[in-house]
Amino acid sequence: MEEESKIDVKQALRVFDRVTREGHKETDGWHYKGLTVSTDFDGYTVFINSAKVKLTVFFHNKFSIDYSSDRELQDFIRLLASLDQK
Repeated sequence: MEEESKIDVKQALRVFDRVTREGHKETDGWHYKGLTVSTDFDGYTVFINSAKVKLTVFFHNKFSIDYSSDRELQDFIRLLASLDQK
């Protein structure tokens, strides 16, 4: 879907960094303001999940995203943008 092109990988990685710094760590990753983030065993793959959207960022900024509706994706993109504010 064309909405997927609105994912800004650099922004997502900045949000990942913020969540790991400001969120609380649990067994499944760091939690902060509706997001759960984690990495694979070597740290090259990053997972950023909301309740309804799963974003996976791979090496070289490739990504995949799993969602059920465009609205869920739009809400996720807005959440990333709001968490990327300084």
